[in-house]
Amino acid sequence: MITLEEAFEIIEKEVTELEPASIPLLEALGCALREDIISRINVPRFANSAMDGFAVRLSDLTGLGPWRLPIQKIIAAGDSSGESLEEGYTAKIMTGAPLPDGADSVIRIEDVSIDVDRVIIESKPPKDNFIRPVADDIKKGELLYKKGVILDPIAIGILASIGRLDVKVAPKPKIAILSTGSELVTPGEELPRGKIYGSNDYVLRSLLKKDGHGISHSFKTSTDEFDELCKILEDIMRDCDLLISSGGVSMGDYDLIPQAVEKIGGEILFHKTYVKPGKPVLLARIRNRWLLGLPGNPVSVVVGYHLHARRIIARLSGLDYRPRKGKAILGADLSVKGSRFCVIGARIEETENGIIVFPSIRQQSGRLSSIKGINGFIFAEGGTRTVKKGMEVVIEWMDQAR
Repeated sequence: MITLEEAFEIIEKEVTELEPASIPLLEALGCALREDIISRINVPRFANSAMDGFAVRLSDLTGLGPWRLPIQKIIAAGDSSGESLEEGYTAKIMTGAPLPDGADSVIRIEDVSIDVDRVIIESKPPKDNFIRPVADDIKKGELLYKKGVILDPIAIGILASIGRLDVKVAPKPKIAILSTGSELVTPGEELPRGKIYGSNDYVLRSLLKKDGHGISHSFKTSTDEFDELCKILEDIMRDCDLLISSGGVSMGDYDLIPQAVEKIGGEILFHKTYVKPGKPVLLARIRNRWLLGLPGNPVSVVVGYHLHARRIIARLSGLDYRPRKGKAILGADLSVKGSRFCVIGARIEETENGIIVFPSIRQQSGRLSSIKGINGFIFAEGGTRTVKKGMEVVIEWMDQAR
């Protein structure tokens, strides 16, 4: 059995980033760049109008106004005719439309009046009025992003604006889920005596989705047959980078995952941490793919995901794992039982008087409802005692720092 910090050190040392890959732009959100992004084009590539209005030659607006100019044409966004503006004329132009050659100013449509097919201009605008010049947004050859930057929605849009269809990144891992236990029944089905509805699959799916991760496959097995479990594990591990399982890692007669891992040639890096809840957690490497085995109790699944899965996924993705942590004042007494390091579900409130935290009062690993409404955890050293309201404790939010 190892400490939580020792488990973290093993994850940090052993789990390495997936091979960089060029992937479609929309799949790269949240990924770390593995190339510098240099624009190959100017954005925009042509001068264009910043307003709906009229393009004019200032040389046509001499003397005292008002001036009356006939409308040569209408220029819409996307127009590619390239027709020049003739002397003595104006062109009606839409926002984003290319400025015709010869025009050097745009007058807003609300600043003129129209008499049949002529535009009446009362005052002369300045040069380059409401004109976006070439490369107003991005210059050709400009370094937009350095290798290592994490792509957010704005970055995805900027890459699209320079014509990129794909991008080289540290890809997100393919993640599969395996729920084990002969007692499990899928929600919606009839519930026989001795069975329970399985919640771990739903909890893990939801936690992954909330963190922005997709799931390649979700499997359920109620088999207690060792060879069959080995086959299931081998099949799953062919198609994923990380398998998160729930159940089958404790000390019962049917907790067969550790033996199955060894049978199929896997290497167990740790099994059991000195933590409550979630003691029997297992991390194994199977042919450069990873298995995180969480206990079957639902609160242990939530805690194990926060403590271990997030770190593993970050390592595979080439990202720094940055849990949002700090200290807070207890808003209620905290009961600590046993010698193991305790991770206690909590509701953290940020107030004018500082951060106040309220621990779950009914928490047990098998009671999922006991952590209803939590948004973080209290970390407490082992040792049976009561930590009184008003004392300072270490906390960690469930939401990751950004």
